[in-house]
Amino acid sequence: MKSYLSKIAFSLLFYLSFSTFAHAQKSMQELAELNDKKWDKLVKSYKNNSTWIDQLQGLLNEDLVSEDNLPNPKKIGVLTMQIWDYSQTSSSTVAQTTVYTKNYLTPEGSNLVAETFLETMLPIFEDKFQAKGITLLEPDEYLTDAEKRKIYEEGPSRIDVSGLVKAFGAITSFLTNADKGEGSATASGYEFYPISPKTLSTDFKSPASLGLIVEELGLDAVLVLSVELRLEKNGKSMVLNGIQTGLVGPINDDESKEYKGRIGAGMMNMYRDGMSFSSVFFDDIEPFEIAKIDKSKGAIEEWYLDGLDVVTERMATDLIRGMEKFVALDKSKD
Repeated sequence: MKSYLSKIAFSLLFYLSFSTFAHAQKSMQELAELNDKKWDKLVKSYKNNSTWIDQLQGLLNEDLVSEDNLPNPKKIGVLTMQIWDYSQTSSSTVAQTTVYTKNYLTPEGSNLVAETFLETMLPIFEDKFQAKGITLLEPDEYLTDAEKRKIYEEGPSRIDVSGLVKAFGAITSFLTNADKGEGSATASGYEFYPISPKTLSTDFKSPASLGLIVEELGLDAVLVLSVELRLEKNGKSMVLNGIQTGLVGPINDDESKEYKGRIGAGMMNMYRDGMSFSSVFFDDIEPFEIAKIDKSKGAIEEWYLDGLDVVTERMATDLIRGMEKFVALDKSKD
């Protein structure tokens, strides 16, 4: 019996070790080189969710939206390129006194990281969208007057999420201390919108509140880019937790028609304000190093971002494909 249990234990240990080895990436380059099967298993996209299509079909079924007015984005604005800093607070005991140290990036550091990622990612998204006849604009290009700039700058305060998402977020924050870090910031010229593409893809209230903002900005949709990271080794190493991308836009519904007095009417009316068109993200990875930091100088000593261009290209391809299938009400996974 003892020998039998030992064999089971060994087999389980071997399986776990192999599983970890098989799915953990140690660098951006290894992530870029994943075959399609492993990529689809790691990266969540339209192949994992068709909920938005069901929501849009529901609007069609109730004649709240006509087929002629289905989303067909031609002008998309980059809403934000933001850094979510999930660095942990460390503690040490000195002379029976516990000293807590926060290793968050400074706002300046987060800004630098956001701009470094944007420098690689934005041109690729621009090219991918342009190939589909879609114009991708930065804030300076679509904030053409003072009124639109005010809408954009005040937009973060208008974002709302459903009660379930709020509750889940509070529980997650309590259990993991994974709240937005002090260093979380954006690239220059962008506002920090307090919502991630992952949340936008699973919530119904936040896309609705964002959809109204997008409509006021005169855009067909917005692109949200998020990079999740944290500092390790007492702030000497920066590791990647994940990258998220999402498209959200307004719905051109028939405003003359009321929809009320039915179960789910409130949610249905939120779909009429705005919906998630597509999203691609990964955040279920073993974090790997993307930069070495010289703390004495407060500067990046060396970046490890080889492969980011390929990762971005694959994410952009999936994001656009998801949008195309959303517009076509196509729930297949090809």
